[in-house]
This record gives sequence, C-alpha cells and structure tokens, in this order.
Amino acid sequence: MDPWNTLDALIGTSAFIEDIFQELPIGIAVSKIDDDRYVYTNARFSEVLGWPECELTDKQTLLLKVFPDDEYRQAIVAKMQGDIKTGNQSRMVWEAVEIVTSTGEKRFINIKSIPVKSKDYTISTVRDVTEEVLKTRALEAARNDLKRIMDSSIDMIFAIDTNDIILSVNAASESILGYKPEEMVGRPIFDFIYPPDKQRSVDIARTVKAGLRLTNVENHYVHKNGSLVPLHWSAVADPSQRVRYGIARDATEIKKSKAALIESEKLYRYLFDNNPVPISIWDFETKQFIDCNEEAAHKYGYTKEEFLQLTIRDIRPPEDWPLIDQFTQSEQAYGQNHQRTWRHIKKNGELMYMNVQGELINYNGRRASIVIAQDVTETKYYLELDTLEKQVLECSTRNEKPLSEVIGFYLAGMEALHKGLQCSVLEKRGDKLFGLAAPSLPGEFWEFPDGLTVADQNGICGTAAWLKERVIVPCMAADSRLEGFREILARHPMKSCWSYPIIDGNNEVIATFALYNCEERPPSKQEENTIERGVHLLHIIMENHRRHRDIAVSNERFEYVMEATFDVIWDWNLEANSVYYSNNMQKLFGHRAGTSYDNLPFFFENVHPEDRERAVLYPDQVKYSDMIHWTQEYRFRKANGEYANILGRGIVIRDENGIGKRMIGAMQDISTLRKQHERLTEIALINSHEIRKPIASILGLMQLFKDIKDQTPDEQLLQHLESATQELDEVIKRIINKTEDL
Repeated sequence: MDPWNTLDALIGTSAFIEDIFQELPIGIAVSKIDDDRYVYTNARFSEVLGWPECELTDKQTLLLKVFPDDEYRQAIVAKMQGDIKTGNQSRMVWEAVEIVTSTGEKRFINIKSIPVKSKDYTISTVRDVTEEVLKTRALEAARNDLKRIMDSSIDMIFAIDTNDIILSVNAASESILGYKPEEMVGRPIFDFIYPPDKQRSVDIARTVKAGLRLTNVENHYVHKNGSLVPLHWSAVADPSQRVRYGIARDATEIKKSKAALIESEKLYRYLFDNNPVPISIWDFETKQFIDCNEEAAHKYGYTKEEFLQLTIRDIRPPEDWPLIDQFTQSEQAYGQNHQRTWRHIKKNGELMYMNVQGELINYNGRRASIVIAQDVTETKYYLELDTLEKQVLECSTRNEKPLSEVIGFYLAGMEALHKGLQCSVLEKRGDKLFGLAAPSLPGEFWEFPDGLTVADQNGICGTAAWLKERVIVPCMAADSRLEGFREILARHPMKSCWSYPIIDGNNEVIATFALYNCEERPPSKQEENTIERGVHLLHIIMENHRRHRDIAVSNERFEYVMEATFDVIWDWNLEANSVYYSNNMQKLFGHRAGTSYDNLPFFFENVHPEDRERAVLYPDQVKYSDMIHWTQEYRFRKANGEYANILGRGIVIRDENGIGKRMIGAMQDISTLRKQHERLTEIALINSHEIRKPIASILGLMQLFKDIKDQTPDEQLLQHLESATQELDEVIKRIINKTEDL
C-alpha cells in the first residue's frame, strides 16, 4: 500500500503516528507543493527554529522570520530553489544553514526537502547542529593555530620512511640548510649528511628503526652553500606507519625548542606525546595546566594525571609567585612569544632552572600558552663553576692574599654549588697533614694542631695521602680506617667522605682535598667531574703559590747578595733598550737605580769620552753579532762629576736563532785597586833600583874586608859601611810606609 495515499488519514486519525512524529528528534513540516501553507508541523519543528508554532504558518513567513537579513535570505532561497528544480534528491540537503531565533540567537540547522509529487506534498525536516558546527569550527581554528606554530618553528621536523627517503619536512629546512622543503622531499636523508658522519648516522637510523628513541644526537649536515651545519637530533619510529620522525635543531644557534607541530593532527599528537622535550599547555585565565606530554610530567616527578591538576604557580617556589603573577596578568605583559629562564621545583622539592619558551594560542576555544621547557640547570651550574674557577685563578695569579684565604674562597664557592657538601684542604708538611682551609667544616675534622700522620688506615685523608689515590667512603660509620675518630663522628652528622690527594709534578703529595656529606652515598657523576676539576685547580694554585714563594726567596737572596757585594748588577733588554741597575748604582755612583729606558744616552754620556769608542755597545751590535762574553775597562762618571775606574763584564743571552735578547752583567769599581797597583809598582821600582845601590856598597866593602886579612879595618871604611847600612834602613822604612798605605 502506498503510504502517501493514506497520509491525510494517518495525520488526522492515528494518535499513534502523531505521537511518533512528536517524539522525533528532528523537526518535520508538511506543505502542498503549489501552496506555501504548512498542513502539518510537529512540536520539534518550532523548537529547532526557535519561533512559536503560531508564527510559522507558511514558508514565506518562516523565511522572513529565520532569515531577517534580506541579502542572505535571497541568496539562501535562490540556492534552495535552484537545487529543488534539478529534481536531484541528493542536492535537496542544506547543511549548517545559519538562522536567527525569535530571541535573536544565532543557530545552525541542517535542512532536507522531500517532494512527494504523486500526492503534491513536500516534506521538510530540520535538525539543530549548532553545537556540532561550533565544535568543528573550534577544532579547525585549533588546527590552524597548530599549523601556524609548526610552520614558524625554528626546528626542522622530518618524516622519513623505512628506505630513508624524506616524506615531509617543514619550512625551517630553508633557514637551517638552505633547501626549500620541495628540494628535500623524495631524496634520501643521507644525501644531506656530511660524508665522515654518514656511517655513524646510518647506525643511529638503524637503532631508531629498531624501536629505540634517541635524543640529543649530534651530526653534521652540508648546507646548500657547502658549509657544515651541526645539528642536534631527537628521533623516534612509528612501526605501525613504517615511518620515523625526527626533530633537528641548529646547534650553532642553540635556540630553544618549539613545539613539534605538523600539518596532520595525528602527527602533531604523536610528536607532542613522545617529544623528549617537556611540552605543556596551560589556560591563560585559570593558569591551570590543560595538557602536557609524558616527558613534562616525568621531568617534574608527577604522573600525567597529577601534573594536570597543577597550576603554573605549583611548579615554582613561593618566592617567585609575585613575579609569575606579574608576567601573566595580561597577554600584553606575557607577550605573544614569551622566553625567560625560570626557577621550577619538582615534586620532591628539587630546584631546577628551566629556559621557558611559550607562545599564546587558541586551544579548544580558550586562550592558552603552549610551552617548551628546557632544563638549563646543568648549563647554569657549569657557568657558575667556570666563573668561580676563573676568579680563584685570577686571585692566585695576583698573589695578593694568603694561600689559605684563596683556597677558602674556592671551597666556599664549591659548597654553594653543592648544597650539603662541606670541604677541606689539608697541606702536607713532612710526613703529616695540617689544616689549610675549610669554610664550614667543624674544626675537629681538619685543624689537627699536631698534624695528622700520613699512613695507611689512619683516617681517610691520611690513607689517601699514603696511597696517592682517592679514597671514597660512602658510609663512615662502617669504615675501619676511622676507628680513632669515632667520638668525633658521634658529635657530628657527617655520614660519608671522599678524599683526593693533590700530587705535584714530582709525584709527591702536597695536600688532600676532602668532601663530607650528611648522606651515605658516593659522589654523583657531576660531583665526580667537578671534584676532578677541583683537584687539578688546587694543584695549579698550590704549585703557583710555591713558585711565588720560591721566587720571593730567590729575589730576597739576590737582593742580599747585591747588598753584600760592591758591584752594580745590570740587565739590558735588547729589544726594548731598557736597562735595570741594582741599588748599588745609587750607593756607588750616585745615579738613580731601577730601570732606565732608552739606555744608550745615559751610558754614553757618563763614560769618559776617551773610553767611549771601546766601551759603549749598541743594541744591534750586540743582537746580531756572535758575542757571548764581554769584558772591558773604562772610566765612568759619578753623579758628583768624579770618574771611577770600572771593570765591566757581561754575557749575552740569545734565542734559538742566535738573536740577542738580553745582556746581563756587572760594573766593578776598581779605582782603589788601580791606586794599589800604582803603589805596588812604585815599591817594585824601589826594590829594583834604590835597594840595590846600598846593597852593592855593602857587598863591596865586605869584599875589601876579605882582601885585608889580619889587618885592622880602616876607620874610613867603617864609616862607609855604616852609611850604606843606614841608607838601606831608610829604604826599608819607605817600603814599610808604602805597604801600610795599601
């Protein structure tokens, strides 16, 4: 039976059918094809349209009500009429048509027209799809936002198949490698890798394909212009899709990560959830986290469910709350692109320094910020450690403070970087260790007035110095080497100790570096690395102090030697032509001691004019000759105008090419020796001439005595003998007087 033959009867007589029509979730209206009046409408019809049933008597009235805008109404009616005229039933469906209710509310409805020409009826259905349309539009807006973020990412985002062919890459490829995406898609990824890195990259790709997720892998790519670009990679495989995804960052810029968002919502979600970098999204109004990846929850020590119950305040120390409130009071204060290093706290209270990069987005119809957080705690730590070490080395180099103060400053810095550690340095003197510095350690642990004997099994530091190797004691309470220190340990909370010997260039222990902790544990990897750096630094500091001390002693000894001699020591810098004269220059000759620049005029003017040609040396004459030793006598003018006789000696110091660099020598005042020499010469003349005359006379007289034997000596002869003897006596007295004057 044709149902339309009995439609009027059913509408008018069947209460059962009437009930069904009224309960349908869609609005239904029946009208004559050649007449716009409605012969039937169910209650849902007026509810969907938002107008009272009494005001919806015909199509024209309805159109005027729900489409108050003339232009829009004419356009939609023209489209409907055109679709109906085609007679094509599939075209008589119009989706997401915007209407206005009697209260002015805007709704979206789906309309369907079913003509029944055999009975001259048209059945129209309407369904409210407002909520669906709004959700679809919000989703589309979110997708557009995500796509915009991905296209603006500074990181390259790749999709690569199992044959290592690039399936897709974002626009960042052009800024990083110089290639547009279309130049890379379809080519093997290894075509762009620096050849020496290729085999290693192949091995890494094989590892990722096997299911291992890798982060912070570095290799080098070749830029389009031929230059090398270092990239840091994170990669993960999707076995179900036979694809692996990667994010590459230009390591030369060290820019902070952005969200790895791509065109496909599925790919975005996959990368978001599996990204090795913590990513979170928080509601800008409520400040509560509304999404995060597993890495973010793991980084802070929470489950994902726990993390999504937090606000951005909850991951910050309370003292930073006023600052975060200030930055998030408005979008203008926060900025469209927010970048700043913040202090964050984990669930266990551990403090982290996070470099936060956030961008404002529309997320599910809400204003939100998508945030990438990079842990820079270690980077900040090593920057502070480098600064501390630089300050300590500069202080040690200046040698202005005592060794204990320099090392104490360094140990205090170490304790500030490693909360809970207490440090000490014991200096080895003979076979014992004595306290040198310990900023916060109780005195019982390090002062040792009588010294700690270096011996095996004698404390931790004594053992480390004896063995010349580090001694790590995670639990001091159970260590037999501390039997003699039990009472001290009982009074203090120290649980573990790590002692390292500091050894000089002669393989001799000069000190020990010890670190104490209130926890029973060995040093962490980071602590181990820092301690090794500390041992090296302390070795440099103590060796430098020792050199300064030795130089000071040597200088002091040199000064005393110069004071004890009567020579002027000089040091001639041949390159600068400057000469250093010792203090005796002032004492002996009255000229200023110290360094004299442009030395030639000073020396030239004070050397006696007759001696200048042989005594004055010129820089180039010395530098480029083969002279090694130099000796010369000359006269040198004192400040009072008198001349002193000088014996000058010098030695030339040359470089590996034989070029003279310095000449070191001495000026010896030989004026007194010169006078002594003249008097000795005079004595020699007396000996050779004047003494010989009376001696000859005496010898002659003696011969006469021999010739006149047995005769009485002549009185006159005796007088001659007496006179010669007296003359000889006078000469001898003169010699004695000359000798006494020397």
